[in-house]
Amino acid sequence: MTYRILPIFIFIASLAACVSPKVVEEVKQQRQETFQQNQEIKKENNSLSTENTELKDRLSRLTSEVSQLISDSTQRAITCRQLQAQLKDLNEAYDLLTAKNSQMMSNKAEETKKLLKELQNTREELLKKEDELLTLEQNLSVKQKELLKTQNELVDREQKVVELQSIINRKDSLLSALKDRISSALLGFEGDGLTITQKNGKVYISLEEQLLFASGSWQVDTRGRDALSKLSIALESQQDINVLIEGHTDSIPFGGRGQIKDNWDLSVVRATAIVRILTSSSSINPERLTAAGKGEFVPIQTNNTPEGRSANRRIEIILTPKLYDLYNLLDN
Repeated sequence: MTYRILPIFIFIASLAACVSPKVVEEVKQQRQETFQQNQEIKKENNSLSTENTELKDRLSRLTSEVSQLISDSTQRAITCRQLQAQLKDLNEAYDLLTAKNSQMMSNKAEETKKLLKELQNTREELLKKEDELLTLEQNLSVKQKELLKTQNELVDREQKVVELQSIINRKDSLLSALKDRISSALLGFEGDGLTITQKNGKVYISLEEQLLFASGSWQVDTRGRDALSKLSIALESQQDINVLIEGHTDSIPFGGRGQIKDNWDLSVVRATAIVRILTSSSSINPERLTAAGKGEFVPIQTNNTPEGRSANRRIEIILTPKLYDLYNLLDN
């Protein structure tokens, strides 16, 4: 810049030789001003140079920084794209998980609803079972009371059975002794149309017609009276024995005689004839005696043979113990 100003000064100096002092002074003045301006310009130029250098340095730094920023931006763009891709993947995964979660929640809701329903059903069933259990417990209590009552009744009944068996045993013993006593009293008549048996808690004395009556008659003969007299004596002391006298005939029709018209009438009058002999031959209480006629309707053998008909024409005296103790026991 100094070289550009120098010709200007030479030009001015050449002019000074040709001009007046005033002009020279003006030129000096201008020169001085020009110099000052030149100094200022230099100063400004130096300042600008310095500033230019600083700007270059700053530009270099900025260029480096821009390059670095560009590099960083590129790397960040790559990273950003990678992150965007990852974000996209994550969003897709999130959407998939959200869908799966929604499906799972829906399934869980249905399953929960089902489980709640099952739970409610189970609770209702449990309450029902508890009610049934309570009813069963109440029924059990009632049954236990009934069982206890039944057990007590069973004990009482067993005791009664023991007592009953004792009574029966006593009656059987009494009947056996009575049978033996009657057998001894009528010893001479057994095998002569008289049989004595013990069965069903009773003693049966069977007297065939030939031992007592003539055919078609109801009048007891002497031998029959003798047997009945001995029997009445054997029975008169047996106050606990009831005596049933049954008349039986065969199936041959009775011809009739007076008020006796048939076998049934004949069986009855024969039974009453026996009763009269028993009461007249001893002090036996008549209240203990019962007369009955069976006619031909209770045979013990066939009526198709003479032997069978002979066996069917009979008087049966049935001795039965009075079972007051037994009846009282059963009533209680």
